[in-house]
Formats: sequence, structure tokens, C-alpha cells
Amino acid sequence: PGFLHTAAMSTRYHAPAVSYGFERPGLAAAALALSWLLLATVLLAWCHMAQWHGVQLLTAFAVSMLAAGLLFGQWRDWPRGRLRWDGEQWRVDLADQVGKQGRFVQLKVGLDGGNWLWLSAASLSPSQSLPFKRKVLWILLRRQHSPVQWGDLRRAVYSSVVLLAEQG
Repeated sequence: PGFLHTAAMSTRYHAPAVSYGFERPGLAAAALALSWLLLATVLLAWCHMAQWHGVQLLTAFAVSMLAAGLLFGQWRDWPRGRLRWDGEQWRVDLADQVGKQGRFVQLKVGLDGGNWLWLSAASLSPSQSLPFKRKVLWILLRRQHSPVQWGDLRRAVYSSVVLLAEQG
């Protein structure tokens, strides 16, 4: 009975239009920095146990710096922008593509933490690729970014997921 009631409500109720910003998560920066620190510690311990000197230590240091650069690049390329719901479709407008029309996307909920949502956004049009030629863009939304709009955003996310399920 609860499922039928929910499905019937979803066809009559449409979530309001909402625009919600998203940023690079600081937690991701901390996780990447911790990963690099772990790698650097393992390399240092390995060099110490193998009693390496000179060229080996320089090589280990270079590998550690290369890893740090790659991890920082991952964080720097994390998407920032706005997620927009017009009542029918989702659109992603990325901060580094100012002046360009946003891409229409299909959202799926990856994880829901109550005060945060981890969403995947896939392009609706194969000819419109997402940035960096990604097939899926992962976006982390947090309540603290705009607590006033959080409820509207969640209603829009979940009503659009139900509508897609009803369409087949």
C-alpha cells in the first residue's frame, strides 16, 4: 500500500525549480593528502630498509613528488558549479565553463548521507560529452552549502528519480 501511494503522489507532485551550487569537497583534499603521505611513508621506509642511497633516494623522492602532483591534479579537476532543476530536467553548469550552455543530465543517487548527497550525472545526449570526456560526472552536494534550499533539492532529486523509474 505504501508503494502505490508514493507512486500515485509522484505523478501529481513536481518538485519546485531549484539551483544548487557545488564545490570541491575539502574532505577529498584531506583524503588525497593522506594517500600521498601514506605513499611517501612507505617509500621512505622501503628506502631505509633496503639501505638505498643517492640515486635510489632521488628516484623515490621523484616518484613521491609525481604522485603528489597527480593527486593534486585530481582534486583541482574536481567539478565545481551549479546543478539546476527546471521542474522537468536537470542541467549542470560548471564554474570553469562560464558562458557555455550547461549540459542536460540524468541524475542517479550514489549515496545519501542525510546532510549530503553523492550523485552521478550522465549526459542525456551522446553528442554532448561531459567535461574531460567523462561519461559520468560525480557531484557531492552538502546541506551546509545552502540549508534553506536543501529540502527543495532533495525533493527534486528524488522526484526526478521516481519519474524516470515510472517512464521505464
